[in-house]
Amino acid sequence: MVIGPRSKIPGFVTNKCRKGQTRYRDPITHQMTPALYRVRAPFFKRNMIGLAICTAIPLTVYYYTFSTLNKDEFSDIPIPPISDEELSKLKKEYAEKK
Repeated sequence: MVIGPRSKIPGFVTNKCRKGQTRYRDPITHQMTPALYRVRAPFFKRNMIGLAICTAIPLTVYYYTFSTLNKDEFSDIPIPPISDEELSKLKKEYAEKK
């Protein structure tokens, strides 16, 4: 079935009334009509629950990651001693790169 400007698709399939206007939008203001509010009403609660779940999952992952990284102490990692000569050499290299 070819769908084009002259195809014979009934109005209930395309959701068009006449002259390109939909039944669920006001043709002048393009706001939702009471019919669209009635159609969407049964799905509002389930959509909000889905939104809450989809928002909660990444937030809990971020919170867990942040709290775990803040607990980590690096006192168990030994820092090798550095001599004054090596430190001055590193400072000099750093200053040259700037």
